[in-house]
Parts: sequence; C-alpha cells; structure tokens
Amino acid sequence: MNITLDPQSPVPLFHQIAEAIRYQLSTGKLEPGQALPTLRDAAERWQVNLHTVRRAYAELVQQGLVESLGSRGTRIVDNASGGPDNRSAPELQRYLRRVVRDARERFGLSPTELTRALQNLAEPSPRRPLVHVVECSESQCRDHARELESRWSVEARPWSLARDREPPKGPVVATYFHYNEIRRRWPERLHEIRFAAIAPDPALARRFSHSGTRRLTLQLCEYEEAMAWNIIADLSLLFPEDRFLLKPRVTRTPRRLIGSASKRTPLLFSPRLWDTLTEEERAQPHVHGVGYRFLPEELERIGHDFDWRSTKTRVPALTSV
Repeated sequence: MNITLDPQSPVPLFHQIAEAIRYQLSTGKLEPGQALPTLRDAAERWQVNLHTVRRAYAELVQQGLVESLGSRGTRIVDNASGGPDNRSAPELQRYLRRVVRDARERFGLSPTELTRALQNLAEPSPRRPLVHVVECSESQCRDHARELESRWSVEARPWSLARDREPPKGPVVATYFHYNEIRRRWPERLHEIRFAAIAPDPALARRFSHSGTRRLTLQLCEYEEAMAWNIIADLSLLFPEDRFLLKPRVTRTPRRLIGSASKRTPLLFSPRLWDTLTEEERAQPHVHGVGYRFLPEELERIGHDFDWRSTKTRVPALTSV
C-alpha cells in the first residue's frame, strides 16, 4: 500500500493519510475486508510516528470506513462508503474543493490542468524504479528523496545511516559527505551506489538578508567539533566573512542550549542535530536548520547513470497515493 506524504503541506500528516486511504478505497485500489498495515509497519513505511497513524485510523473508524480489530489490526469494513453511490455526499464535495484549492495554491494548476493531470494519472504507467537515499540525517534523507522524485520518475525512500542494517538490494544514492563510512559498512554494494556532491540550501542565507550593516554572529550547533567546522566551511559560501561570523557550538543537549542562548544570536543546527528537535523548538525565531541540496549537475548525472525517465512535462505530474 503506497502513500506519498508532504511534510511541507499545511494539511496535517494524519489527515493526509486518511485522505489517501479514502481515495484508494473510492478508486477500488482498496477493497472491503482488506487489512491495513499495522501501526508499526505503517509508521515505518510512511516515515511518521505511531500516534500519527493511530489518529488517521481513528478518523476512518469514526467515518465508518474501517474497523479496529484490536490486536488483529485494522481492516476496511464490508459496507465501506466512498464509491459511486456517494459522489454527491457533502464529505466528497469538501474533499474535492480542498484538492482544487491545493492544486491551485501549491502548483498553480487550473481546474482544467488538474483534470488533465488526473486523467494522465489514471492511465496505466510503467512502475517507477525504487531507489534508497542514504544520509546520516532522516530529514536530509527525505529532502534528497523529494529532490530525486521531482526530477526523475522514481520512488525514492529515505534510509538513514542511523539504521543498523543496510538498505535493500538495488540502486542507492548517497552523498560524498559519507563516502568513507558507506565504503567501510557496505564495500560489496559500491557498484549499486552513486555518490553525489551537495551544497547548503541557499534558502538559509535569505533568512538573514536583512540583518543590517553590523557583522552578525551565527553559531553552528553540532555533536562533534570536526563536523561543525566542515559544515562551517560549506556555509562560508553563503555567508560572506565581512558580514557574518560563523562559530562552532558543540553540544549534546540542544534543548538546554535553545533555552539558555540569547535570542539575538541565531543558532544554526546541523541536519542530524535538527532531527532531535521538536516542532516547538524548531519554531523558535533564533533556531534554524541547515539543509543541503544536490548540485543540479549531480542530480542530472545520477538519473542518466541509472537510465531513469525524466519527470519534466508541461503539466506537473501528480504522485499516486
């Protein structure tokens, strides 16, 4: 059961899951009596926490679409609604209005263009190749996976180096940042792995474009000092030395650091440290995450090496839920 979620969307993740399941039920991809993934399997597969999946399933139970069987899991009820007999139901109308609004606001699609894209989506298409994206940070894995899927017709799945085991057999994309570690862990897999160069996301520098004339101090927070200096070297391309002073801040207690630091001194968190922060901590005005992006030429090279199909079409492609 494949579901693609958008963490950047204003729609809560649990609601995205519920909407995707309703859609698959209405289009016949899910059938009455079919079991849904267990909470733990679903959380791992969709890269969310158990509470998010539990809340999504609870919403579907309340709507009478699924039933909870306790320790035996969750399944589609035999008389689940959402098919042709309910096309004029208010719930369906609200759902369609949200789809049209989201397509317009996020992708600039008119209703006509959305209709054409949905028609293309309904047509049989070749199965997208599966590729695993390896990085030390789960958030960086997801970001790079989205980059691959936006450029190439692939299903990219995050695979953090924090996991004990290696990714499943098949193509793997990783960054040169972790070349030595990956070569040490999985030497027999090197023929399946493509390494790519990355650079800090320029969007971070734009947050400080109106910092004034005084030289602004930015503290780069990381677990290890050597890694902190490596990231500072990358960031120096975005933050000119005459306007910014980049300083390392080694910490094992980021939460305590956020509470004690001056709100006037921006804190930049490395990707793996950023993963440990809560949404509330990330929302603090002096807290910023350092993100990386593939270099454009590297993104092109990866796809050509694996002989992937391009996603560049006149109408943006919709990902099947």
